[in-house]
Amino acid sequence: MYKLILFIRRIAAPLLFVLIEVVAIGYYSSATSFTRARLLTISNSVTSDINGAFSSVGDYFRLRGENQMLTQRVVELEAQLARWVEDPERVHLSAEEFAPYGFLEARVVKNSVFGQHNFFTINKGVLHDVEANMAVLTPEGYVAGYVVASSERFAVCMSVANRDFTMGGKGTHNDYMGSLAWDGGDYRRVRLENIPHYANFAVGDTIVSTISYRFPPDRVIGYVEEFRPTEDRMNSYMRVRLAADLSRLDRVVLVKFMDGEEFEELHSQYGK
Repeated sequence: MYKLILFIRRIAAPLLFVLIEVVAIGYYSSATSFTRARLLTISNSVTSDINGAFSSVGDYFRLRGENQMLTQRVVELEAQLARWVEDPERVHLSAEEFAPYGFLEARVVKNSVFGQHNFFTINKGVLHDVEANMAVLTPEGYVAGYVVASSERFAVCMSVANRDFTMGGKGTHNDYMGSLAWDGGDYRRVRLENIPHYANFAVGDTIVSTISYRFPPDRVIGYVEEFRPTEDRMNSYMRVRLAADLSRLDRVVLVKFMDGEEFEELHSQYGK
């Protein structure tokens, strides 16, 4: 009983204040038609703001679902396109019957871009047939990295902005290829080296992937920002601005080259 009395004493002042405010507002609202209209306007405004806030939250969560559906659609279209490129007459076949590449959507749950060896983690793993050396692309088809290890439900991927990342790259308008790597500086830019000095490149040219046991060909890596010869003038190198925004990775597409093991085994024997 004593505790109850203490509790009532503690809330008495705030409770009295609220009661007086309610009485005052009631008196004010009944005073004139103008005050009633003004209070009604304020009430509607507050209600609209609250409803708008809840609507925005709902739109946000619906947008995430729509992004997932769009990414899944990208996966389906990528698989169909891969079958058509391989053999236009067999595009009607299912992915199980004929598919040089397999595609799977996933979501990035952890990411880093400011270290020297950057990785990101996705929410798919061995249970979803994710394995090492699967390419990772953005839904737009831009190169983001590749899988290096997977557990049952998650996989760790090496970002393009990683000192150990390498891949082949070439221009879209010629067949001159080079080796692409990150120098540890700006995570938005990489270097493409070992380009013949006589190769015809210009600022703004698009750089795409070459076929490998990880990456399918002609996937956009980025755009040429600078092209200059090396000191010995035997080769050239270029600075490439990445097409993928690595700091904002969310939905991604995993790509598996179905014949990747055979490709790599043969290359390891005779491709050196």
